[in-house]
Amino acid sequence: MSNSNIGNNLNIRKLYNILTPEERNLYEKILEDIGKNSDFYNTSSPEEITDYLIKQCGFDKKTVYKLFKKINSISGE
Repeated sequence: MSNSNIGNNLNIRKLYNILTPEERNLYEKILEDIGKNSDFYNTSSPEEITDYLIKQCGFDKKTVYKLFKKINSISGE
């Protein structure tokens, strides 16, 4: 296992430790959607992705922003 994989696994564990059950569920749904629509996610801006998740997927705006804030806090460590 490379050092980057070890770091990624630690970050995922940290993230799961700080997420609420609702946020974990949303995170899993977003990951599933990324798998189905990877081209969209690779070519869209963060604003377009957030708008899509809220308007097209029907996710709660406040929960999406809280989730992204937590993801960003872990990735910044």
